[in-house]
Formats: sequence, C-alpha cells, structure tokens
Amino acid sequence: MPLKFQSRQIPQNPGVYFFKSAGGRSGGKILYIGKAANLRARIRSYFGNAAKPPLGGLAAKLNLSWEILSSEAEALIREAELIKRYRPRYNVLMRDDKQYFYVGFTKEKFPKIFIAHQKNRTANYIGPFTEGGVLRSALKTLRRAFPYCTCPKPHKRPCLNARIGRCLGYCCLTPTQPSAGLPLRKGEKLLFSSPFPLTKGEVDMGVRGYEKNIRAIRQILSGKNKRLARTLKKEMQKLSAARKYEGAGKIRDQIRALEKIFEHRGVLKQNMPTEYTKAIHALESLLKISNLQRIEAYDVANIYGKFAYGSMAVFIGEKPAKENYRLFKIKTVSDTNDPAMLKEVLERRFKHKEWPYPQLIIVDGGKAQLGAALAVKPPSKIIALTKNKKHVGDHIFIQNRREPISLDNLPQPLKNLILYLDSEAHRFAIFHYRKLHRKRLLT
Repeated sequence: MPLKFQSRQIPQNPGVYFFKSAGGRSGGKILYIGKAANLRARIRSYFGNAAKPPLGGLAAKLNLSWEILSSEAEALIREAELIKRYRPRYNVLMRDDKQYFYVGFTKEKFPKIFIAHQKNRTANYIGPFTEGGVLRSALKTLRRAFPYCTCPKPHKRPCLNARIGRCLGYCCLTPTQPSAGLPLRKGEKLLFSSPFPLTKGEVDMGVRGYEKNIRAIRQILSGKNKRLARTLKKEMQKLSAARKYEGAGKIRDQIRALEKIFEHRGVLKQNMPTEYTKAIHALESLLKISNLQRIEAYDVANIYGKFAYGSMAVFIGEKPAKENYRLFKIKTVSDTNDPAMLKEVLERRFKHKEWPYPQLIIVDGGKAQLGAALAVKPPSKIIALTKNKKHVGDHIFIQNRREPISLDNLPQPLKNLILYLDSEAHRFAIFHYRKLHRKRLLT
C-alpha cells in the first residue's frame, strides 16, 4: 500500500513489515524487513520529524505491507527467515554495527547453544535476529522442554541443571573408566559419577535423544515449528496408543512449550501495574461488575484421560497469589471428558467455604466447559477461553452471551491478561502433573 496511510488501517498485532521500492527497474523490491510486537506503533515510528533509522525520511517514498503473526517471538523468527531469504539492502547495511544476534550451535558430540553478534567457523549459526531479549526468552522456554548442556567443561558429579531437568545429566560428565569412548566388551559397564552405571548402548540412545533435542530447536528457530508440531503430535499418539504414558507426557510438554513461544503474552509482564489496571477496567466494563479483586483460572491436565489433575491459579490485585494456588486430583472421571473433570474440580473448590470467593472464573475450553462451570452455580462471573488449532487462545465465551467474542476485538491489555491467567493455570497444572506422575512411576 502507498505510504500515505491512515494509521488505524495498521493492526496492533505482532508481525513483520516490509518496505519496498515504489517504482523504476526494481519496482516492488524489498528494501527492509522488520518485526514488531505492535505493528501500528512500530510503523508509526518511521514517520514524522524523528523518523526511525535506517530508512529515516526515505520511508515516505516507499511502499509498505505487513504480515500478522501470533506473537513477538514468532515475528522474530519469521523476520530472521525472511532476511536470510531476501537479503534486503538496508538490513544488510545494518549488520556492520553489530546489533544483530545469531544463535550458535557448537560442533561437538553434545552441541552447546549460545547467542553471538558475529559468526565464526567453530559453530553453525541461525539468524540474524534483531531482538536479543525475545531470543533469550525463547531459548529459556525451549530448554525446559528440549534440554541441552551449558556446562563449560566435563565434571564428575551431575550438575544442578541435570537435577532440575534442564540437562540430560550425562552429556557433561567425565567417564570414570579408561575405556570410555571405546568399544565395550559384552556385559561391560561404562560407569559415570552418577547414581546409575550406563552401558554403551544406553549412552548411544542418550546421544540420539540429545541430537533430537538440538534438531528440534534448530527447526523452531528456522521457522519450521508447524512441521515439528505435526511430527511430535504423531509421535505422542503412537506412544499413548502403546500405553507409554511417560514418553507421551514428555512429548506433550514439548508441544505445549512450542505453543507457548508462539503465544502473545509478553506485553503484560513487561509493565504489569499499568497494563493490569487497564485490563481490569476493560474487564469490569465487559462483565458489568465493579471492584474486581480476586480472579481464579482453571485448567485440566491429562494424557488421554490418564493421570488427570485440575489446577486453580489465583490473582489478587496486580499479582498472582501463589500461596492460594491449589491442585485437584480427578477422582470421579476416568475418560477424556474434560468438561466433567472441570465440573468436579469446581464442585470441590466451592465446598471450601473458608476460601474467599472470586468475582471472576476463567476456564480453559469452549462452550462445553462454560456449561460445566455454570452447572456448579458458583457465585462468580465465568469466562471460557477457546483455543485454535495451534492451541493459542482466540475467542472467549461469557455467560448469558450466545456468541463468542474474538480476543482480537478486545483491548490489547485485556487480551494479554486473559491469555496470561490461562497460561498460569496451565503452567501450574503441568508442573505438578509431571512431579506427581514421576512419583507414581517410581513407587
């Protein structure tokens, strides 16, 4: 579109934007690609007296287009993919001032992952990326689901990261036998300074698992997350059909970590008091209530009906009240009936008269979950958050309203708040689900 535009035409979603030449022999050629958490705000910065570099006053002579994405992290990855493909003139010129970031993968048996401004021959790289903070946040989330080693050198005892599940535990250990790395005789054990000895076959299996994690992270940062998600879902279904629930659970957590990265939820945390106040005012207006203080969000975690738990996350004022969080083991439902599980959780919650009642309840699900919550008749307003095929929130159902409301039609602070509350309930459910599931398998 020509650059004489009305700013209201530009969406406030995350995405990438393109400045193209306006005419001549190179008409339509992409000159610059950028990413934004808010397309309207970022594009506005290229116009006016204090025009944003590198285009400066040139922006008004170019053509503009954009692509809407789900989150700032997705926009960051998409931007890197497009810069690599098109090599726009002004993006290339900006490389010299070292403001770009690259993700490096070392060339060793258990590759390390790091962020750098410049590339060298000691590693393989993905990039360039323009936002270091978003990149570090994405890697932090990925490491929880796809563990990899960050230890600078081998050591004798398992590291702290191994104990909390951020490292596989043997990739950075020093073997205690001189035969380490050599073919082992039949029945010979390769002992590490860990609670259990590992055979060569077990180590080889671990190497393949580590390589699989690194390959997944490379796919995600290269913009191939949809292909990876499809592969993981097929693998999870196979493991579940074979009743290998522990393996299926790990893959499910990887899928949800992938979805988390591509959800739009970062704005709220960056400026909680201001954004929260705006969101609460918008929520009170939408629900026609006043003095909204306590909000409870609910989610159910299970693998095809097995090992089911429900979580309750609580917000009081501007902060999560984690001392009030609760976990409910599902007792009366044995199949995959999520609405029935939610109904059980809410019934048990409201038997506790000593717990303060919330003014608002947010449940993960659609119309069925809203109906299940209403059947309990809680003294609260209820919102049900539906998810799209990417498992990203897209609509809400509100009691006494027949049609759903698109999240994109809500004020941005309110959209962010609803997504954040839902994700907090989900995070709490998954964290304790994994903990209790492991404990059950070991007993």
